[in-house]
Amino acid sequence: MAKSFYYDSISLNSASTAGDRYINSSGTWYLDEINPPSSSNESRLNDMSIGSGASYTAGAAESGTYKAGIRLDSGSDQNVDFVSFYLSSTLSGLTVKLYGSDNASSSYTELASKADPGTGWHVVTFSQVSKRYFVLQIEDASTFSSKEIAEVIIGTKYDFDVNFDLNNKIGEEFGTDVMTSYGGNEYANKRHEPKTTWSWNWSYLSSSQKTSLDSLNSNVQDYKKFVYYDETNYHYVRMVKPLDFTEVAPSVYSTSMTLREQLA
Repeated sequence: MAKSFYYDSISLNSASTAGDRYINSSGTWYLDEINPPSSSNESRLNDMSIGSGASYTAGAAESGTYKAGIRLDSGSDQNVDFVSFYLSSTLSGLTVKLYGSDNASSSYTELASKADPGTGWHVVTFSQVSKRYFVLQIEDASTFSSKEIAEVIIGTKYDFDVNFDLNNKIGEEFGTDVMTSYGGNEYANKRHEPKTTWSWNWSYLSSSQKTSLDSLNSNVQDYKKFVYYDETNYHYVRMVKPLDFTEVAPSVYSTSMTLREQLA
């Protein structure tokens, strides 16, 4: 598999959230008035932080399946081709599904599914669709309560067309303050764990490759966090500085990128 970026291209961080319902078998955003599902801290699902999450509690079973969902309204139809979500604890025996629709309360179709997910980031890709409303739902054959999803990213993936140059750099930023006394003794205060950094150059990019990276650049800037897949692991990152493109030959460009790991 190629190295990839998975980023929010639909301003999901500002999408409104709603819970206490679920998508039923007919694709309706459904409220069971006798035994409804519940959710809390829905806004934590798209707050660009994996430090805390949105909580799901199942409602009544439908055809032997207990369900609870949280709906996100992106404001208008958006083209998307993946969903990624982060778990602080394993959802053993449960399934996380993404549904999408152009209608707030009906016509939802399943876009992605991940069964029995463990801790960390999970990414599921699918053929590109255009939807406005998205429901991230937990389902199980048994009732469940207080199951958390810390963060969700829905948008556009970018698979590296070409690998970056050799002489790329991987480093660490230490979160330590070191103070020296009048006597020369050093005292250290560790504020947080180290953050991994990545720095590299692309010397030769085609116009189409530049366009793809420019879309990432304009969507995330140095503001939104996103997921970088290095062909082995998923990393939650932020772009340290904007991409600047230099035309080194007709319709051929170069640029450099620096990423910083995000701890929460």
